Amino acid sequence: MPKFFGTDGVRGKAGEELTVELALALSRAAALAFRPKRVLLARDPRLSGPALSAACAAGLAAAGADVLDAGILPSPAVSHLVPRENFDLGLVISASHNPPEDNGLKFYNPAGLKLAVEDEERVESFLGLDHFGPAFGRIQNFAEARGRYLDLLRRWTRGLRLSGVGLVLDCAFGATAVIAPEVYGETGARVHLLGAEADGVRINATGAAAPQLLAERVRELSADLGIAFDGDGDRALFVDEKGFLVEGDQLLAALAPHLLAWGEIQRKAVVFTVLANLGAEAYLRERGFEVLRVPVGDRHVAWAMHAHGIELGGEPSGHLVFRRYAATGDGILTGLLVLSYLRRLGRSLRELVAPVPLFAQVRVDIPVRDREGVLRAPEVQRAVAEAERILAGKGRLVVRASGTQPLVRLMAEGPEEALLHEAVERVAEAVRAADRFSRGSGT
Repeated sequence: MPKFFGTDGVRGKAGEELTVELALALSRAAALAFRPKRVLLARDPRLSGPALSAACAAGLAAAGADVLDAGILPSPAVSHLVPRENFDLGLVISASHNPPEDNGLKFYNPAGLKLAVEDEERVESFLGLDHFGPAFGRIQNFAEARGRYLDLLRRWTRGLRLSGVGLVLDCAFGATAVIAPEVYGETGARVHLLGAEADGVRINATGAAAPQLLAERVRELSADLGIAFDGDGDRALFVDEKGFLVEGDQLLAALAPHLLAWGEIQRKAVVFTVLANLGAEAYLRERGFEVLRVPVGDRHVAWAMHAHGIELGGEPSGHLVFRRYAATGDGILTGLLVLSYLRRLGRSLRELVAPVPLFAQVRVDIPVRDREGVLRAPEVQRAVAEAERILAGKGRLVVRASGTQPLVRLMAEGPEEALLHEAVERVAEAVRAADRFSRGSGT
């Protein structure tokens, strides 16, 4: 497994775990590994972004690649533009939904997909090599990227008119703030904006990582729905007219039969992660859909869709992939598409998702120093076994190390919520104890 890459690229606290030196080394290694002629570079507005972006541009150019720097732009724009503009590699400087002090690197292959694990391992194998190539590449601004991304969004949703629709849009002070207000404003909807400044100090203070303000504002304004993006814009979370959160798995399950009937998808199949609600899966299976489960991470969803020819997939967290339009999740596009589908159906968001049943879920995130080490601890493994015994035949338990933050994530699901809390708390206590022992012993 790669040393530096996690579920979604490389992430860590900027200046400590993700340094300028590491950013330069990884970008140079990627250029040596893949020998790209042209690389598209973009970032979100975090304060560490310009320095890390400059380091990445230097590393790529030092190995002979020409770098076109698009500045602040949602990461899905890079996924779209890499194949359409004949780039050989894409790189986004962003830590997505992580807090402002973090940052990260996301690489995209020539098809606009995030790197497969074997490609990440290949990049790391070139770390430390000092062969740069015959000449330096050029570094140029690529301000045209914003307009070309906007043109794609307009083309895909041409004719979408939302006059009379009250919409609250939360850009999370992230990269979507430079795109979303303009394109949503053109629909004729009454758009109320939150977090609509590209502000690296406040990034993810609202948005998909913190949707409470969005829900409150939808209720206060009696809006028809709300849409929240994350810091780099590959997620979209929805709030219905009552201010209730609608997660991605429920939304996809509700949409899938309609999309099939309209010819928007050809296969009766959807890709979910292990965290998707069993109620959403049951709803789809009752309607003849195949449901493929993959590990957590939109990369796993996108690659499974690519491998199996499936056109619809996503995560509860709002990474939704409509493969007819995009290779990866695009929050701005997802919001526009969902609005167009609701207009076509003549339904509200609540009316659309109401038929999809949901089982109760209990989720807990526990900060730890050593994610993998804690999960290997014997007392944690015993607690997991005991929790699974408690839930046997009455639910399921998912215990995993976060691939993007120093957390152990627990999720239990089933019809009896009291049992779920009992099972999760049993494991949580063991994880916290193992983490305290690890810190105290210095291991």
